[in-house]
Amino acid sequence: MTVSDLDPTLVSNYPEKKYLLHFQWGTSSKVYRYALVEEINFNEINPRLKQKADEKNLTQKEIWENKYAKNNSSN
Repeated sequence: MTVSDLDPTLVSNYPEKKYLLHFQWGTSSKVYRYALVEEINFNEINPRLKQKADEKNLTQKEIWENKYAKNNSSN
């Protein structure tokens, strides 16, 4: 059960992009914060794999570590 106010299934109902989203999974006592890190043009990303050309064959974790983890304070 989540105690978050944001329902992720309703994201498309928000009139403007969100810079921060917060989620909980299952009965976890942790809240996970997701930040907008990049806006990507449709023609620059594989629509099925959700990967850009320089991300091909990388896992989501590898992409995150290579591009976005510089300011990681969650450790």
